[in-house]
Amino acid sequence: MIDTRRLQEILQNFSKTKVAVLGDFFLDLYIQLDRSLSEFSIETHKEAFQAIDFRGQPGAAGVVNNNLSSLNAQHAVIGYIGSDGNGYTLRRALEARGADTSYLIETNERFTPTYTKPMMKELDGSNVELNRIDIINRSPNPESLNTMLGRHLEDALRTHDGVLVVEQVKQDGFGTMSPFLRNLLSELARKNPNKVVMVDSRHFAAAYRNVSLKMNIHEAEVAVDELTGQALDDNLFSKSEHYSQVLWDIQKRPVFLTLGEHGIGNMGQDEYNHLPGYQINGPIDIVGAGDSVLAGIGLSMCAGATSKEAAYIGNLVGSVTVQQLGTTGIVTQDELLRRHHEYQQQIKGN
Repeated sequence: MIDTRRLQEILQNFSKTKVAVLGDFFLDLYIQLDRSLSEFSIETHKEAFQAIDFRGQPGAAGVVNNNLSSLNAQHAVIGYIGSDGNGYTLRRALEARGADTSYLIETNERFTPTYTKPMMKELDGSNVELNRIDIINRSPNPESLNTMLGRHLEDALRTHDGVLVVEQVKQDGFGTMSPFLRNLLSELARKNPNKVVMVDSRHFAAAYRNVSLKMNIHEAEVAVDELTGQALDDNLFSKSEHYSQVLWDIQKRPVFLTLGEHGIGNMGQDEYNHLPGYQINGPIDIVGAGDSVLAGIGLSMCAGATSKEAAYIGNLVGSVTVQQLGTTGIVTQDELLRRHHEYQQQIKGN
């Protein structure tokens, strides 16, 4: 646990900390529809939905930047957008949150990855989420783009306290990350052990070396099975400790495993710790929670926190953002401090 004085000390360092985020930047495009305004299309003989509002906000890797912004850190983005309207909207949304977009490449060879999220206000007043529409690239990146991303990564690692990686796209090389960029990142991390290099990869965590890993327990299970064949049929907490040890032995960098309502497991300096989750009453929304936890942990490490302290802060961040419904959540320093006091009371009560 962290006492209040130490937490405040870490938070005060946030504004002096520079963090670059590398990875898959998506536009989350929310469209609010109203059933009472629907029209009948003469051409298609189908209902024509009518939009009454829409907003675009950074998603995927952009959620990390959103949280770095709300936590008052200096932050940059490394990735690409297409030469399209969604790319314009995404860049503007990132810049509105104070992100340095000088490493954000605009290219006419890629679409801007976009999650379109329609919501229908029904006649009874309920608001129902309809099928999401995904716009993602269906071919590998051109080598010229990978090379340019690599140059930006090298420059950012020289000028920032750390790099946080968000790899979301399932098809290898179709998103920002590729075998070339993973190998480069692993080598740069080896050569710069004083820098924080933290990776959150849904599908390719086993391919990295010399980096800190943040993942959920299911991703850890897949990675460990791929690396060693040692996946366990055991309880959650035994799995967390075992997987953390295996990944630490390979990376020799801190490992963070999120355990949902059960908190977070952390391995640092060959010592495993488990922090219980903050117990929440009422509905939750886990969309973007993992990205916000990555921001909290990675920023804390860059600001001088130990891995155990960073895990504590990441645990608080996740507990706040899952209570923000219908959006990818963000947390402020004031909210962190308030949840810290609530968490301490909850732990004492147990």
